[in-house]
Amino acid sequence: MSRFRMRATSIVLIAVVTLLCVPSIAFAGVSEYQVQFAPVGLSGRMDLIVNVILSPDTKLPATVRVPLPAGATVLWSGEILGGDPADDPSREATLTAIGGAQYAEFTLEKVRVAQVEAELNPAVVNGTKVEGALDWVNVTDAGTYTFSVRIEPGIRDLEISPAAEGSPQTNADGETLYTLAPVRLEKDGKFSIDVSYRRGAATTSSISPLLYVALGLLAVTLVALVIVLLKQRQVPAAAVSGTPRSDRSAGSASAVAEPAPEEAADSEDDDAFTWE
Repeated sequence: MSRFRMRATSIVLIAVVTLLCVPSIAFAGVSEYQVQFAPVGLSGRMDLIVNVILSPDTKLPATVRVPLPAGATVLWSGEILGGDPADDPSREATLTAIGGAQYAEFTLEKVRVAQVEAELNPAVVNGTKVEGALDWVNVTDAGTYTFSVRIEPGIRDLEISPAAEGSPQTNADGETLYTLAPVRLEKDGKFSIDVSYRRGAATTSSISPLLYVALGLLAVTLVALVIVLLKQRQVPAAAVSGTPRSDRSAGSASAVAEPAPEEAADSEDDDAFTWE
C-alpha cells in the first residue's frame, strides 16, 4: 500500500469519526486529534498517521503542533485537502522533544487539517505471533482523541486493548481498520494500546460445527450397524449350542432306551408265535 493510499485511509477515518464526535472547539483551537496505528507497516516497522483538526473558527495561516511518540521518524507532513492525495501540499516540520514525547510543528495555509505520517520501531515478532504497543503522551493542547488500529490481512487470534467498538472497515488491500472509543486527554495525558495476533488464517475455524455433529452421528450409526451384524451372525450358533449339554444327554438316552416302533412289533410277534 503506497503512502497516498495510507493517507486516503486516514481521510475515510476523518469522514466517519467526525460525524460521531462532538468537537472540543474551546481547547486552543483544536477540534479533534486522530491517531491511526499499524503494528506492521509498509517497511515492517510500526506505522503512525496523526491528524490534527483545528476548529472552524481558526484563522489561516495557523501554526499547528502534531504530537508524536518519542523516537518516531517523520515520513511526511502537510495539509489534507480531501481530494486526490497527490494534491495535498507538504509542509516542512520542526520536531521538538518534550516530556518523554515530541511534536511536529508546521504552518497550515489552505485548510485546517494537518497530517503527519511517521514510523516507529518494529513490533515484536515471534514465529507467527506479532505484538505491538503504542504508548501515547499528549504533549500539546488538551482535546478529544480518536485512536484506530490498522491490521494486516490474513491474521487470527486478534486482541486489541482497549477493545475496539463498532464494525471494522476493510480496504482494497485486505487491511482492516478497528476504531476505539474517543477519549479526552489533557496536556501530558497518557494513553496506551496493546495489539497481538497471529499471522496465517485459522485452519479449523472455517469448518462448520454442524459438520462435527454429522460426523459424530455417522460414527454412532456405524457402531450400531456393526453390533447388529455381529448379533445376526451369532443366532445360528445359538440354535445349535443353546440347549445345555445335560438336557441333550438326557434326550439322547431316552431315544436309545425307547425301542423303535418296528422293533416293538417284532417282540410281540415272537411272544405270540410258538414252534411246534
